[in-house]
Order: sequence, then C-alpha cells, then structure tokens
Amino acid sequence: MNLVELIIPIFLAFREGLEAILVIVIILLYLKKTNQKQYYKFVYIGAIGSIICSIIFAFIFYVLYGEFSGFLEQIFEGFIFILSGFIIISLILWISIEGPKMKESLEKRIGHSIETKKIYSISLITFIIIIREGIELVLLLIGAISVGNLKQETVIIGATLGLILSLIIGILTYYGFQTINLSKFFKITNILLILFATGLITYGIHELIDAGIINPLVDEVWNINYILPENFPDNNPKTSVWIEIIGSLLKVLFGYNANPSLIEIIIYPLILSIISFISWKLWKIKTQKNDNTIKTQ
Repeated sequence: MNLVELIIPIFLAFREGLEAILVIVIILLYLKKTNQKQYYKFVYIGAIGSIICSIIFAFIFYVLYGEFSGFLEQIFEGFIFILSGFIIISLILWISIEGPKMKESLEKRIGHSIETKKIYSISLITFIIIIREGIELVLLLIGAISVGNLKQETVIIGATLGLILSLIIGILTYYGFQTINLSKFFKITNILLILFATGLITYGIHELIDAGIINPLVDEVWNINYILPENFPDNNPKTSVWIEIIGSLLKVLFGYNANPSLIEIIIYPLILSIISFISWKLWKIKTQKNDNTIKTQ
C-alpha cells in the first residue's frame, strides 16, 4: 500500500460522503432554525438505515463480482461497468435538476412533512437521498478496484479516511465554522462524475472487446504507454514515477487508456459530449438567482 493508491478511494469517498452529509446538515439546520429539533431523530433513522443498506449492497455486489474469472469475468465486468456508468449518469442528471435549488427543495419537503404530520417521511426523504450516494460510492469504489487494480484493504482504508474527512467538514458546517456554496459544489462534482461515468462505460466496452463480444473496429489506434503509462508502477525505467502516478490516476478516475481501440475512441467523446450537454441544459433551466449557500442562523 502507498499514498498514491490511497488518493483515489479517499477522493471518491470524500466526494460522495460530503454530498450525503451536506444533505443531512441542510435538514438539521432547517429544523434548528425553525425550533423543531425534536425531529432530529427521524433524520438520524433515515441516515443510519441508508448506511446499513449501502453496506449490504456493497457486500452482495462484491461477492457476486468475485464469483467470476477469465472469460466470464470479462463479460460480467463489461456489462456491470456499463450498467454502473448509466446508473451514475442517472444520478448526475438528478443532481443537474436538483443541484441549483437543493437547499430550498429539501427545506420545502421537510416543512411539508411536518405540517401534514407525516413525520416518518423525514426519515424516508433522508434515506432515499443518502442511499443514492451510498450506491454511487459502491459502484465507484468497485470500479476503482477493477480499473486501477487496487487492493481491497487499500480501498477500505482510503474510503474510511475520505468519509471521516467529509464528516469533519459537515460538523464544521453545522456549527458555523464553514460555509459551502451548494450550487458550485454540485456543479464541480457533477463534471467529475460525468468524466468518471464516461470512463466506466468505456472500460466496460473495453472488457467486452477483450471477451470478443464487441468488434473493436481497429484493435489499437495508438500506443503512448512510453509517454504516459496507465499503470503505477509501470516497471519502465524510462518513465518517471510522477508520470506513472498521473497516468494511473487518469485511468482510474476518467478511464484513460494508453492504447485504445477505434470503438473506444468513438464512444468516449460521444458519451461525454451527450451527457455534458444534457446536464448543462438541465442545470441552466433549473438555475435560480437565489444564493444556495448553507449558513447557520
């Protein structure tokens, strides 16, 4: 295990964890502002339930993932990563719709739950939003394990550190030591998720090419492993360690391939441009002039 291998799960867990924790902070601050702290427990119930379900999902997914090898593993990885990419894309589009007005939307829904005496819907709202982040994190980490050849213990340690860091920032935000512009946060992380989802889908196609399911059109259009290798360590004395680190990070996070097939070269920019355009249009439609910054009052 080394620091480079830890960076990826730390980053992924921090991003997903912070988004989930910010949702909880928004709800708690609203209840605090309206002097309704007695409903805190329903937020905690929803959050704990989503965490438990995310862990169960991770366990089941990882067990299924480890059941295959060789040709079947390539097919399983191919279809699973393509499916995972589209699941993440669906979450990206949801964030594109809700992101610009997340704070106002959550406060309105919680307020309505209290007014209509449907108290347990507070738990349900929290659960649904947080479980999305949990499933997304599982898919991203499994993708990191496969694409980046990371060890299971490395991913667990890195993810734990990332979640702890996001929790610290969430606590600081709640007590007023930190402010976060939600609109900018979701906009930046959405861009990263679009790149990651596109990379997952392209990697899934790569696996199906190796399995002989998809025709690559041209097996290898170029090979620049000697310039920017995709593995760390690359065991090539001619490439510097930092170049290898950059290449490996690009591979895990964004699907970089030093020797892509023609179909991969076609698919990657096509998916990237389509999803980016749709996300941008949805964001633009839903953007409002109000400030979306979390502040304690």
